[in-house]
Amino acid sequence: MMTVMTIDFQKTLTVLSSMYLCKPTKDVVEGWRTALSENAPAFLSGLKTALDGLDVSSEQEQEDLLWEYTQLFVGPYKLPCPPWESVYTSPKRLMMQSAFEEVSDSYRREGLVLGGSDVMADHIGVELNFLALLLRRLDENPAQRSHYVDATKKFVDGHLMQWVPAFTRDLEEAAAYTFYKVLARTTRELVDAVQGEALAGIV
Repeated sequence: MMTVMTIDFQKTLTVLSSMYLCKPTKDVVEGWRTALSENAPAFLSGLKTALDGLDVSSEQEQEDLLWEYTQLFVGPYKLPCPPWESVYTSPKRLMMQSAFEEVSDSYRREGLVLGGSDVMADHIGVELNFLALLLRRLDENPAQRSHYVDATKKFVDGHLMQWVPAFTRDLEEAAAYTFYKVLARTTRELVDAVQGEALAGIV
């Protein structure tokens, strides 16, 4: 079983979050490569290999990669893997349903408000980034350890585990690029690992 000794959860969650939130332009891809070359955990070796396989020096590859990102996460056509929790957890698969309100409340309880942003609160990238924040605060505030361990458990169990398995399976199936297939598997495995550590009271 993977543990905090083998995975830097905070760094890994932050990197994965940006891969969902940012369009894969040449500069962005190079930034990811830099991030994964600086003491990246072994857990990300497959993702690093897939990222290194992208030829962003090719204009055609850049266009194809951006089109892949648009088709998977943006639209305007029907998305095979909508990146919002509400779509996966609401009966009619609609955006801005109860999950949206619940995660927004979770952010507010920690003093965070998403304002003036085009990114929904229950977007996969935002949720992963929030989880990284909880773990960072847990490390930085040992006196409030019980609060952050509890908050982490609730957020992982009540939100991420409710939709990330289905979302990542859809992404893995729909993606043409190996990079996005590996991103899907890595995300699913990472959330599973964080849940395991949270249940054990280790994170």
